Amino acid sequence: MAEKRSKTTEEMVRPPVVTVMGHVDHGKTSILDAIRKTNVQAGEYGGITQHIGAYQIEHKSHKITFIDTPGHEAFSQMRARGGRAADIVVLVVAANEGVKPQTKESIQHARAAGVPIIVALNKMDTAGADPQKVKQELAQEGVMVEDWGGDVISIEVSAKKGSGLSELLDAILAQSEIMNLKASLESELEAVIIESRLNMKKGVVISAIVRDGTLSVGNEVSGSGYHAKVRSLMDDKGKLLKEAGPSTPVEILGFNKVPNVGDLLVQKGSELEELTIDESRTEIIGKDTKRTVTIVVKADTQGTLEAVKAGLASLVSESVGATFSLKFLRASTGDITDSDVLLAQGAKGLVVGFSVKIPGSVRDLAEILKVQVRTYQTIYELIDDVKELLEGTAYDAEAKIKGRAQILKTFKLPSGDIIAGCRVIAGVLKEGSRIYIFDKDPAEVTKEDEPLYMGQIKKLKKGKDEVALVGKDNECGILLKPQFEEIKNDLWIEVR
Repeated sequence: MAEKRSKTTEEMVRPPVVTVMGHVDHGKTSILDAIRKTNVQAGEYGGITQHIGAYQIEHKSHKITFIDTPGHEAFSQMRARGGRAADIVVLVVAANEGVKPQTKESIQHARAAGVPIIVALNKMDTAGADPQKVKQELAQEGVMVEDWGGDVISIEVSAKKGSGLSELLDAILAQSEIMNLKASLESELEAVIIESRLNMKKGVVISAIVRDGTLSVGNEVSGSGYHAKVRSLMDDKGKLLKEAGPSTPVEILGFNKVPNVGDLLVQKGSELEELTIDESRTEIIGKDTKRTVTIVVKADTQGTLEAVKAGLASLVSESVGATFSLKFLRASTGDITDSDVLLAQGAKGLVVGFSVKIPGSVRDLAEILKVQVRTYQTIYELIDDVKELLEGTAYDAEAKIKGRAQILKTFKLPSGDIIAGCRVIAGVLKEGSRIYIFDKDPAEVTKEDEPLYMGQIKKLKKGKDEVALVGKDNECGILLKPQFEEIKNDLWIEVR
């Protein structure tokens, strides 16, 4: 993007933007809260801080901006949408628990984004804290901390007691100095949207971090293809601003439609404007539309909504993909409504909500219509629950299949009999079973499709032994009655 921006302007060192990632319950939010409380001066704008998705503190006369929505899902979503929201990742690992699944995922996301990691070994005040063991586990994941011969800074902290936080902030400043982060107040505006939502009183509310240039009240801007005139700017301490420079987190009013988290916010008419439009959004995830699970997703903010959608899309493509597809009937912010339940009921789907409420009348309607409505407080719980549901759907669909196999190879015996080598895909093949043979997956067969063959399984062989039946995921040889002379590789067998 930088090549499109004027280089005639004077650059200045800008504050680092930091995001916090790590395994659930290892203390990400506790560390963010502890840093914030330590740095809010008593009486500063009444001592009230605003949640705008990020906040800025000052440490030893240097500013640091923290994204206040921790988690690798949101980070990944922002990165995937074109905006490098963070300069540095603080990887929080509980010293008494060590490296866990989400720790590994966070490392992978930071690496994919090319963002340096600083390790915060949290919960050093708890029994069982073993920092050396954690460092060894990190080394196995390719994260070599300094006292293990690497270049990754690691700091021992306790969010509960507040110890080590100053050293962590020192490490962030040291890393940012090495990175030599620069920006210019006169450059073209470039900001990253980190949260967006519809507020009943304020209208569309956006939180963003300015990456370059200056955002001012009255600016005409573009984000996600929507245009707006900035009516109001507010910082994380509730102070109204006339303008905001690089690395400053702000809450913006002025949009009529809710733009997407992770998208760029730029000056209207800028050459960068084309980068603010994402045309790659899809509402159906997965290719097997014969078995589609429909779902309504509601979340408290656009940021968490995008994170949930990304997690569910990953679930379909990586975990049990090709078995079914996932269709988002609706994905929006706000509490669950009658409309959501009715929409799900019409499509025989379900409603899931993240950090939102279900009014009593809506819950009653869902019970009457027999629509599943579930809410969650952590993304991990939501993803795990939906995974179980989807795997159950896949299992139910498979359970209806008596037997299905694909022919891999054929052998002609001296007697003239033909043996077909098969792999059982679902159900079981039994000696004596009545079968049909098709030239495509039986899951795609319609009433109009005629089978190539109808007959029985005369014999089944597994290895050198004759067997009575062969189950799923096993290979076997079958002899048909009557014989099918045109049998060949890649045909499908279906037990009826």
